Amino acid sequence: MKRIWFVAIPVFLIVIAFIAASSVLSPELPSPSGKHQVGYQRLTIAKGERWVDAQVFYPASSPTNMQPVAMPQDLAEQLSKSFGIPTIAMTDERALLAYTDAPVAPGKHPALIFNHGHGMYATQNSHNILELASQGYIIFALNHPGHSLLSKNGQQTVTKNDDVSNYTEEEAKTLLTRQALGNDQLRATTSLDEWKTKMEVIQQEAFADIVDQFPVWIENNKLMLDALPELNNGEQQSQLANAIDLAKVGYFGHSFGGAVATHMGMNDSRVKAAFNLDGPVFRWSLSDNPTASFCFAYGDSNNQAGVRSDFSWANQQVAIATNGCEYVFQGAAHMNFSDLNEITILKWFGQLGPIGAKLMRENLNQSLLQFFNQHLRDQTESLKLSGTQMKQH
Repeated sequence: MKRIWFVAIPVFLIVIAFIAASSVLSPELPSPSGKHQVGYQRLTIAKGERWVDAQVFYPASSPTNMQPVAMPQDLAEQLSKSFGIPTIAMTDERALLAYTDAPVAPGKHPALIFNHGHGMYATQNSHNILELASQGYIIFALNHPGHSLLSKNGQQTVTKNDDVSNYTEEEAKTLLTRQALGNDQLRATTSLDEWKTKMEVIQQEAFADIVDQFPVWIENNKLMLDALPELNNGEQQSQLANAIDLAKVGYFGHSFGGAVATHMGMNDSRVKAAFNLDGPVFRWSLSDNPTASFCFAYGDSNNQAGVRSDFSWANQQVAIATNGCEYVFQGAAHMNFSDLNEITILKWFGQLGPIGAKLMRENLNQSLLQFFNQHLRDQTESLKLSGTQMKQH
C-alpha cells in the first residue's frame, strides 16, 4: 500500500514515525480556543440500503463524564492492516476535549460537513474540527462505508475495501510524477477554458482509478444534506434538535475530500461555502453559475515517494471564475493539512514540509474560521497570517 496524492505515506516511514510518536513524541492533541465546550455524537444517517457514519462535533453548553479518545484501538487496527503499522504504535487512548452526548449550546448554529482524504478516516483533521466546534459550528465528519478505514452502523462495522487506495510502489511513483507535472501545467494556464482542457487530460492519466468512487461519495453527501432537516426537527434523535441553521451550511475536506467539498458547493444550492484543503478540482465538478463561495488551500513543498511537487495556485482559474480565495501555506506538504502535521518526525523523511507544526495548525484553523465566518456569519474581519500567501479574487 502506497499513498499517492491523497492516500497514505510509505509504510516504513509510518512505522518509524508512529512508534517514535507513541513512545517519545506523543503528538499534540487538539486544544480548541473557542468559547464553547465541544459535544460529540456518532450517528448513522441512512436511507434504504445507503448509509454514512457521521461523527458529529458541536458547541455544547456543559460537559459530560464521557469523552471520545484520539485514536481508538479498532481504528488503529485498520491503520495497521492497511499500512503495515503496529497497532500499538497507532493506538492513542488519550481523551479528546469533547464530551459524548453533551447538551448542545442554545441557539442556531451553522453546519459544516467534512470529508477526509482518500482511504483515510472521518476524524483525520480533529484539530480543525474541534476548533470550529468550539467556535460555534456543528461539524459532521463522514466515514464512507467501504471507502473509509472504519465505518460503524450500530453493531455493524465496515472496513475499507481492498481495492481502495491500493498501489504498488511503481504505480504510486508514476501517478505522483504525472500529478506533479499536472500541477505545473494547471498553474501555467491563463484562462478557465485552458485549465479545463489541461485538467481533462490529467484526470484521465492520473486519477482514472478513482473516477468510479467519486459518485459514491457524492451520493453519501446528498444523504447527509437531506438528513439535516430531520436532525433539526427531531425526527432523527440526536442532541441537535432545533440547533442547526439550515440556511448556513458549508463544506470542507482534505485532498479527495477537498474535491468533494468543491463539487458539493458547485452543484448543490444548499451549500453556501466550500473550502478545499490541498485537493484537486475535477473537470466534471464545474458548473456555470454556482451559488456557493469557494476557497482553495495549497502546499508548495510536497515530496512523497521522492517526487517533489508544488501544488500552489493549481486551481487558480477556478478561484478567479468564482471570485474565490486562495491560500498558499509556505513550506507545507500535503499531509501538513491533516493531523499528521503534529508528528514532526515525519519531516525527517520528507513527508511533512519545513513549516512548523504550531504555525501550520494555527494558520489553518484561522483561515477556515475566517472563511466560514465571512460567508456563513457575515463577519468580514480578515487577519494576515504569517507564512501564507493569500489572494481574494
